[in-house]
Amino acid sequence: MYPPSSSLTHCTLPINNSEHDTSTPSASTTDSSSNSNNTPIVALVEGYCGASDKPPTLMLGSDSIPYLVLEGLRLNGVCALSVATEREFGVGCDSNVNGGALQQMTSRDGEMHGLAKTFEEAGLEECVAPSLLDDLYIPTNTNKCNHRNNCNYFRRPPAVKSSPVHMHCRLIADVPLLDNNTNSNGNHTDNNPAMLLLQIDTYTIHGSILHRQTTLHPNERPYLQGNPDVRRITAKIDCLLLKPVASLGNGRFGRVNEIHHMSRPRPLSVEEGRMLSRSQLLINEQYQPQEQQQELNGETCNNINWENSSMWEIDNLTLAYSSETNAIKDGDGETVLYTYRTDSNCPLGYNPMKQVVCPRFVGWISSYEPDSLVGGRDREPIAHISPYSFFIDVARGARPMVAFAACPRSDEFDNSDEHGSDSSEEVNNDKDTKSNNQRSGDGTHWKDAQRDAEQTGVFCVNLVSRELAWAMNASAAPLGKGLSEFHLMRESNVGISAATGGDESLPKVRPTHKPAPNVNAPFVPESPMFMECRYTKTVKVPDIFEGDSMYSLILGEVVNIHVKKEVLQMDGNSIDVGKVFPLARLGYGQEYTVISECL
Repeated sequence: MYPPSSSLTHCTLPINNSEHDTSTPSASTTDSSSNSNNTPIVALVEGYCGASDKPPTLMLGSDSIPYLVLEGLRLNGVCALSVATEREFGVGCDSNVNGGALQQMTSRDGEMHGLAKTFEEAGLEECVAPSLLDDLYIPTNTNKCNHRNNCNYFRRPPAVKSSPVHMHCRLIADVPLLDNNTNSNGNHTDNNPAMLLLQIDTYTIHGSILHRQTTLHPNERPYLQGNPDVRRITAKIDCLLLKPVASLGNGRFGRVNEIHHMSRPRPLSVEEGRMLSRSQLLINEQYQPQEQQQELNGETCNNINWENSSMWEIDNLTLAYSSETNAIKDGDGETVLYTYRTDSNCPLGYNPMKQVVCPRFVGWISSYEPDSLVGGRDREPIAHISPYSFFIDVARGARPMVAFAACPRSDEFDNSDEHGSDSSEEVNNDKDTKSNNQRSGDGTHWKDAQRDAEQTGVFCVNLVSRELAWAMNASAAPLGKGLSEFHLMRESNVGISAATGGDESLPKVRPTHKPAPNVNAPFVPESPMFMECRYTKTVKVPDIFEGDSMYSLILGEVVNIHVKKEVLQMDGNSIDVGKVFPLARLGYGQEYTVISECL
């Protein structure tokens, strides 16, 4: 049984060259018996996620790709990813039609991946790659693909025409997950897992899923139009028009019916209309005596007052739009063609990575602070918990593995530039937003989850359900080293109602933590599922421009998966989404959804 795999995409391989052997090790890996040397193939990738938004990079496991597609990707180095949507069901996500492309190509009965097909076999239409890709220089890096026989062979494949989002990618890293994953020549051996990193060269985003900001918010200033992150945006990707689907395993899919808003935690400010930086707040007389006033840094951010939720404004989910009530039914934008490598400023006004790679299930990473484990056993270890939506399973065989993307911390509350930029949101949202006092060799601060995993060697991943939404949001508060998010969420902090936004009818479960049975890390007993993991390695996301990548991928082997009986399907082999209501991230700084199953 695998956890929900989040986003789905169609992966298209280039036209095969004469050197490519299209034979496969087993009939289950492909249904494309008619494939020839001039026919592109397409497969449904059930589970991929963002690894970095700058540069735009995706991560996925080799286990999730049919053999023919995997070998073609390693040989040719490029592919087209088309976001899988309800359109590929044929009539609709709630249809009983079984002939749609998604139903034909999905994995079933515990298989790690589905079938590879030609476009004709899948019933899909081709959309040729943009001509600008013909002239786009592709660097040849021998470290990125050991299997490629001809590094100059870069034929760009077509995308899936019915999808409104196309991402034309190249393979930049092929990371072995096991020590014995390569043979004596340095090439990957069959049946051993790897993590693949794909950098997005060019996005094509169709205008039918875009809303101009002047349409959504005609009476607001251009740089403030419906934008809590205060960025200059021109058009917004509407997830209800995109209609993405998520893999739930065994041929089951999830859909996005609703969009909820839930802004990240904000420290309460005495100044109307403007959020203060944490440094300014901490030295404010309202929070500290005069003799304790000093600049916030790694030594002074340990004030235990910050563990009290009354110091924070913490939202709960608030329903913003639904497929039944959305008043704006059609997009009115212009189709966007965007290449990060030639212009880091997207015409939409923001990097579209998080808006098109969705929905993303939230992995709630729990760990112990390393320093608190040193010394005597007469004190309780400091437990941390951090929400990550750049999170995915990267190996599904006998040794399953997970990965999450972490980046250095920065002070996201320091918004002295009124018009702002997307830098603080891109760095801090979707991931652990807490500081720590550990520094890597180059002097950057790392987040609690990365530091704890690397130094203790273990962590747990907890699934976040709808009832845990408020707690998940509270756990993103940027507490200092030595402070625990669990203390911030505890029942004794009762002064939150006046400072809390969101739907008050939704529960606010205040999670606890217990030691995991098999690893020295805490888990959340209120979560419907958790995984015990042993840290294996950290992989740095490669740069496009010097210094533009801040992300590291933290990998761990799953040693145990625990699922509550009450949330299982009747067969006992998979999770019943209707009993869990898993929370997932969408785009922008505040958008979430609760996944419902396509029936």
